[in-house]
Amino acid sequence: MRFIILLCCLFVFTPVHSEDEEESTVPDVIYYKLNPQFTVNLQGEKHYLRTTIQLQLKNEEVKAAIEEHDVALRHTLILLLSDNDAEDIGTIQGREQLRLAAVEELNKALKKYAKKTGIVNVFFTEFVSQ
Repeated sequence: MRFIILLCCLFVFTPVHSEDEEESTVPDVIYYKLNPQFTVNLQGEKHYLRTTIQLQLKNEEVKAAIEEHDVALRHTLILLLSDNDAEDIGTIQGREQLRLAAVEELNKALKKYAKKTGIVNVFFTEFVSQ
């Protein structure tokens, strides 16, 4: 008898979650691939970097702003990428610093041109330096 009472209490006091509640709490992840890929000369003699970059965005409004100001954002990235030595970006720490700097500089440029920020992350999906 105690078992049945305990079982009934568990059912009564167990919170019920609907699928809609769980889905609404999970934020959408928005990725945006910058096309075409970037090829820049690096500092020093005859070194270059070729990379493909994808952005993780806060929302669809940020995506629309990036599409509208693509030219200014690509320019910002070209200046940032080309301001590196091959040795600096040849390490994991160097690439991580470059990635974090890209997030910061892109958000600055987006704020300047579109009056908003929302680039959460920068991902290098291809990265070749010589």
